[in-house]
This record gives sequence, structure tokens and C-alpha cells, in this order.
Amino acid sequence: MAYKHNESRRHKINKSRYQVTNWHDYTNGLRQRGDFTIWFTDEAIAGWHPVKTGARGRPREYSDIAIETAGFIRQVFHLSLRQTEGFMNSLAWVIKAEITIPDFSSIAKRSITLPRPILTKAVEPGSIVIVDSTGLKVYGKDKWHQEKHAVPARRTWRRLHLAIDEDHHVLACELTLPEVGDPTAVPDLLDQIITPFDTFMGDGAYDGEPVSQAVLNKQPNAQVVVPPPKNAVCSDAGDTQRDQHIQTLAEQGRLAWQRKTGYNLRSYVELAMQRYKRIFGNTMKSRALPQQKTEAWISASALNRMTDLGMPVSIKI
Repeated sequence: MAYKHNESRRHKINKSRYQVTNWHDYTNGLRQRGDFTIWFTDEAIAGWHPVKTGARGRPREYSDIAIETAGFIRQVFHLSLRQTEGFMNSLAWVIKAEITIPDFSSIAKRSITLPRPILTKAVEPGSIVIVDSTGLKVYGKDKWHQEKHAVPARRTWRRLHLAIDEDHHVLACELTLPEVGDPTAVPDLLDQIITPFDTFMGDGAYDGEPVSQAVLNKQPNAQVVVPPPKNAVCSDAGDTQRDQHIQTLAEQGRLAWQRKTGYNLRSYVELAMQRYKRIFGNTMKSRALPQQKTEAWISASALNRMTDLGMPVSIKI
């Protein structure tokens, strides 16, 4: 919002400069992202094949950790299913692990029913929940191809909903069809967050009673920081959080309201989406929605692991 607010006089405003203060730790974290030991631990190798239970039917040859590991490697290294199988075979041979590698067909089929654990169980979540959504293309012509050949896009895409905390961790992840709006996905995102939080933050698309009620049902004492539109009016009671935001905006202005409520932290979710697309790409590898949901969850979980390895700490100069 500050960018739009200063648009008419942007030529008079000097561009802000930032300096990273933890280059040593951040550089080591970037090195560790390529360390294969992240993916093949002793615990993973021990649980690679499930224990036989004696139940009727053919037992599974590979455990969920084996399929999840294959998904991690596929997403991080941008591999297809067959390339993932060959890559994991070479890794197993290098580390001399007494395990077999699932074939590409097993990886694809098991991804449909692969359990998706709660993301907050693997991290220490903060006290702020910041939500937003972005689009991920499934297939279709890009903008350059449309302009050059004058053809329609015929683009199919999915909507990725993310919930981020102030420490850049992904607290919840939901992949939906493009017809599902941002407010509709809020209850599903909140159901994935099992830890208490103090503040819920989102852009103007989340303004409305359904979102506020869903947040307060989950956390009764939470503060809902969502900017109302310019033509918003106070309710008859005049005692809701939205009414307070409207009054503050009218009396002090939008920039003062942003500083007072900490709304500037909403840029963290924009940064998370930028990191997601730069690391994993803006195109889905799978074609069916169940596999795509698993793909998005694995990418979000891998993003959390990369965050724990190190993030840059910058200061304004």
C-alpha cells in the first residue's frame, strides 16, 4: 500500500538500501541446502520398508517416508518421476544403503493417499498468522507465446493458499481450484494450525464477517488486521475490530494505521510466495489435483527446512 500511496511523488523518494548482517551463517545455510544427508538419515533408512502387520492383502513394499523422500528430491532438484527414480538409485548406491528405490509408477500412485502431517509440528511457530494466495500454472501457453503467435492461452492453473508466521515458516498450505476464493480457504488453513496465535493478518480480499468469525472461533482473543476498503462504514454497534480500523484510517491515515497495527509484516507472505516460485517453480509437475495437493505440501515442508537452515537478517542503511 505504501508503494501506491507514494506513486505520484516516487521520483522524489530515494530507494531504500539494506545490508545483510549475518552473511557467514546465511552462507553456511545455503551450503547445507545441497547436503544429501538432509534427505537420507539413519531414521529414514531404518523405516524405509514398513513392518509387516500380518493383515490380509498384499503388504506395501515402501513406507510413507520413502514416498515422501522421493517427493522431496523431485521438488528440490526439479526432476520428473523417472529421473527421480534414477537419481535415488544412484544415491542409494553411493551411500551403500541396503534399501530398494520405489519405481516412478509407485511414487505417482502413492502420492494420492500420502498422509500430510501438520506443518506446525515440525517448526516453532510464532504469534502472527499472515495469509495470502498465488497462482500456479498446470499447463497452457505463456504470455510471450500468446503475443507472438496470436493464440489463446488455454491456461489451467491452481490457487495456492499459504499461512506464514513472522519467522518465515509456512504454518499451513492449501491447494484449491481457481474458483475457490481467498476467504473460503481460511477455515481450512486455520484447521491446520494447532498452536495459539495473537494476530491474523491479510490483505483487503479477506475483509468480511466470515473471515473474522472463523479467526475468532479458532482464537477468541486474536487481533484481526485486515484493511477495509475506502468506502467502508462502521457497524451499528461500532465496537468491532473492523470498526476500530475504519476509525483509525479516517483519523490518522493508512500509513499510520500500518505502523500501529504492524501491517507491514504482511510483506512476509509475499516473500514466501516469491521464494516458493523461485525454488520450486511456478508450474505444477502433477496433472491431477490429489497429487498436486501432495506436491504443494511437500514443497512447503521443504521450504520450512530451508528456512531453518538460515535466513538473511538485513537492516536498513
